[in-house]
Order: sequence, then structure tokens, then C-alpha cells
Amino acid sequence: MLTLQDAAANQKLAALQTLWEQKRGERAMPCRGDLSVADLRPWLGNLALIDLDGAGDTFRLCGTNLFARFGGDVTGLRVADLRDEGGRSFRDGIARVRTERLPSIASHTQIIHGEEVVFNELALPLSSGGIVPKVVLFASYPATAKWAG
Repeated sequence: MLTLQDAAANQKLAALQTLWEQKRGERAMPCRGDLSVADLRPWLGNLALIDLDGAGDTFRLCGTNLFARFGGDVTGLRVADLRDEGGRSFRDGIARVRTERLPSIASHTQIIHGEEVVFNELALPLSSGGIVPKVVLFASYPATAKWAG
């Protein structure tokens, strides 16, 4: 059963996916350039951009509200360097987006300061004008009120 925090997180993720769908139009996925900072402002602290560079994929940006999810700022780090269970679930989501070229929704549970925290997450593929994802736009919201920011 969803809590109020779950519903709020899911509404935020649904709104982000709706924006992605609008920007995509008839294409397989939108280009990174289709989404301006102004477009993404409602989600900024909960977003990460991951460059799919084939050499381990790299966090280009990590919003400050994601530090709890990743254990700190991961900007500039390779996705492969995330070694815990949270890293594994994150890598799995990135792999799904890369392979399926579709949005991926997941939940992830981890222990933070002895407390179980559930994160509702959305990964969205972005291209550079073609049908191959070049960037993943990732959003995550904790479903636990204490961690919801």
C-alpha cells in the first residue's frame, strides 16, 4: 500500500515522465538539448545525469537530494564504482534503459543510519539526435517522510 510520501514521489516521477513524453514527440526519445534547466527546475535536487560513454558510464551531475541515496556526491564518478546493493540496482536500471531504450521505474531499499529507506526511481533515456541513448536522466525520491527532504 502506498503512503502519502509514496504518492507524492510517484506524482513527481509521473510528471517528469510526462515532460519526457512531451519532449519526445514521435521520436524514440528526446535529445538532451530538448530539456532545459527551466524545464527540469521542479526536480533539480533529485536528478542525476549519467553519460553513457561506454567506459563505465559517468555521473555528469548529481543533485544534492541524491547524496543520501548514493552515500555522497557522485558527480564525476563512474557508475561501475558503485559497489554496494544500491549500486547494483542502479546499474541494473541503467542497463535496462540502454537496452530497451525506454523509461525504467524501480524502487530501491537501503539502510541509512540504521533506518530502512525506500527510494522510488525513474530512469529516462536521452539521445543526441538518434535512437541510441547517450545520457540517462535519473530521478529518485525517498518514500520515507524523514528522508523526503
